Amino acid sequence: MKNSVKYFFVCLVLSCIACKKEQPAVVYSPIFPISGEWHTRVFHEDGSSASTNLFTLSTYNTSDNLSNVAWFKLSTAAQPFGLLAKVNIDLQNRTFVAGEYKNTLAVPAASTAVTLLEGKILLNASTQPSKAVADSIYVRYKTAVNGKIYIVKGHRRTQWPEDQK
Repeated sequence: MKNSVKYFFVCLVLSCIACKKEQPAVVYSPIFPISGEWHTRVFHEDGSSASTNLFTLSTYNTSDNLSNVAWFKLSTAAQPFGLLAKVNIDLQNRTFVAGEYKNTLAVPAASTAVTLLEGKILLNASTQPSKAVADSIYVRYKTAVNGKIYIVKGHRRTQWPEDQK
């Protein structure tokens, strides 16, 4: 019986200690708010749709963990507009720096250039079907694969099921 009482008090003390009200500090990437996962659509320069599919665009920091360089990945090697490139960014203005970059996803391998013409992140610029407010992304670039200019428009992924369409 004494062991049961001791066991009960030990469990009570441990459960009280384990109930902290503090939330852990959020640690952001050095390129936040540019880093993220984006639901995007791809368009031709004239505004017509390049595909009816919804594409995931990923922007994330490099292994160097610098605040002026990011990976830009629109992974769809089956499409001529797919790209994976390490690009320069202007974090303060939330923009991608225009210039020519190496597209490591390009098919055929000989056509590896991508020219970033314009790119920006617009904070809290999109209201989703779930009523969540999300950041928007706009990128315009030209590929060496077919020489065409593509426009990527979308919003930061919210993870709410109704926003995944």
